[in-house]
Amino acid sequence: MRRQTSVYQQRLNAALNHIRENLTGDLSLSTLAGVAGFSPFHFHRIFKALMNETVNECVTRLRLERAAALLRASKISITHAALECGFESVSSFSRAFKKQYGLAARTWDRHSPLKNSKNGQVLSGFPRYTLENLSELANDPAMRVTIRTLPAQRLAYIRVHRAYSQGHLVAEAYERLIHWYCARGGNLKNTTLYGMSQDDPEITPLELCRFDWCLKVPADWQADDEVSVLDFPECRVASIHCVGNIFQEDKALQFLFRYWLPRSRYQPANLPGMEIYRRQPCELGWETYDMDCAIPIMAL
Repeated sequence: MRRQTSVYQQRLNAALNHIRENLTGDLSLSTLAGVAGFSPFHFHRIFKALMNETVNECVTRLRLERAAALLRASKISITHAALECGFESVSSFSRAFKKQYGLAARTWDRHSPLKNSKNGQVLSGFPRYTLENLSELANDPAMRVTIRTLPAQRLAYIRVHRAYSQGHLVAEAYERLIHWYCARGGNLKNTTLYGMSQDDPEITPLELCRFDWCLKVPADWQADDEVSVLDFPECRVASIHCVGNIFQEDKALQFLFRYWLPRSRYQPANLPGMEIYRRQPCELGWETYDMDCAIPIMAL
């Protein structure tokens, strides 16, 4: 039964990756069913059962979240954001935005978290820095931003659902991925570990947030059981070297997204935010981390 569930999850991962990579393309039920290898009739039901939302709800939500990310991180117009993210018109985008977040896109200040009564709970314990707070970090050497290019690479990954509402699932998935990699002869000294946040908990309902543990693998490695694979494209990233606990990581990410990015010559690329680990979390006891907090970027 677990083997069958894992195959289903691999196919759904392929469909979700296709949606993210083709927000302006044909994301009809029949197209996505073909990507996942199911008939449209069965795909609709399987998707709803495993993802807790319909295919159409997921497509609309991911388009909205991409548009919100662009609006928050740059000065582009609502029209530009709507069309770049696959909406047929500004009016259709505006209706979807108001329905999802409970306010009009034109009245959003582009800084405040997008929340409404349907969007789960706010992450507790994490401070919300003001722009004035973040501006004071601009000259802090610990917040120095580095821009570099990551090469195209093949990644093996385990996707964790409900990652922010059930944190223990994240650590358990990490252990399973490391075991899988080493059992196939992989050497941790010859790979890179990535944590990739597929969703923004300030925008996405917590129960729908996904997190991927990824390891760089040889080009001929294939998916197996719950482990999926993808060919991740070359991309430029802006990163901050972060050594500390999760609160230090959160501060770095808030600085990158909310302060540095809107004042830079870049906008976020349509790729997930990353934790690029310099040391394995298990080496440091899961309380202190040594990583680069990174966001994929593209020129404005």
